[in-house]
Amino acid sequence: MKLSYAEFVKSKDTSSLGHWCLFFGPEPHLKREALARVRREAREAAGDEPSWETLDGRDLQAREVLKRCQMGALFGGARVIVVREVEQMDHDQQAALGKVVEAGLPPGVTVILVTGETGGRNRARRRAVKAALRRAVEEHGVAVEFARLKVAEAARWAVERAKQLGKKMEPAAARKLVQQRVGTGLGEIEMELEKLAVFVGDGGSIGTQQVDEVTPRLVEEDVFRLVDAVARKEAGRAASILRGLLREKRESPGRILWLLAQEMRMIWGTKLLLERGWKPGQEPDEETAALLPQDDAKNALAQFARKPWLAKRTVRQARALSWGQVAGAVQALNGCDLAIKGIRGKLNDEALALELLLVELCTGLEMPVWETAKGERVLG
Repeated sequence: MKLSYAEFVKSKDTSSLGHWCLFFGPEPHLKREALARVRREAREAAGDEPSWETLDGRDLQAREVLKRCQMGALFGGARVIVVREVEQMDHDQQAALGKVVEAGLPPGVTVILVTGETGGRNRARRRAVKAALRRAVEEHGVAVEFARLKVAEAARWAVERAKQLGKKMEPAAARKLVQQRVGTGLGEIEMELEKLAVFVGDGGSIGTQQVDEVTPRLVEEDVFRLVDAVARKEAGRAASILRGLLREKRESPGRILWLLAQEMRMIWGTKLLLERGWKPGQEPDEETAALLPQDDAKNALAQFARKPWLAKRTVRQARALSWGQVAGAVQALNGCDLAIKGIRGKLNDEALALELLLVELCTGLEMPVWETAKGERVLG
């Protein structure tokens, strides 16, 4: 049986006890909640704390899992065995474990295989466990997918979690928290909600103003605004955003430069996708996907999967900038990086280097300070 997490929670007839289970997908917070649910079920069924054992998938042998199952049958009572990061098991051992799954479980024993994949678009990461093992669990047990929540789902979850903390949260505040502050990761959302609950105090409610005051805007949000100003050729606005990052948020010039480079990589990847007929929310063909970097941090599709709201915004920037502008920006970023590191050029003031970089990106003006001793251009 294969279920989504929502189906798993709603189904009153579905229990993990006495079954092989596979918990897979990129949302670790929900996996922890599901494991806590299994523990409650086992406690209620046995009237006592169950025997609970956790194994690490690295270097784990299938015969070791089988031995633990047989020990549970020998000593009696409820026994739950959790295998974390099961995808780390050797592929041959995963295949052997699939055979163990097909043989069933002794009475009173439950085995839960938990993956630790990140949910990236890299094919190897999408297939966290071997297909044969997953099929075996689906046929003889329960496989539950813990997919990353969409923005609307994460916002609803935030409102409900705030309610559990005794606070009322405005839907607009929840959406702002998810879209502009922490993303859709439930662990990060819960951490911020706990801070907000303390901030508003007894009887207080959480609105957009409280989110603004308590939860700092993602640095990536400011970098997005910075690139937006560059696309619009608004040098003054770009410089103002940069100074805010340097002075108010005390971000290092090196980190800002890295984030700018990351944003340009995202725009490059998105332009490529658009030219090959891709639209937000769609899966590209295999040939197109293969053209993108396999590193999730540099892969536009992987980033869109993690933060879906980025797609629409990045598409807008990709359409606003020509290929020539993107190529020029990449060259300029490289020249600035070399200067900041003291490898080439005459300028060693990092903050000033970034401001001059923005001026060139917005205006196209050449910067003579970016010349080496031999007069070779390194920026622009």
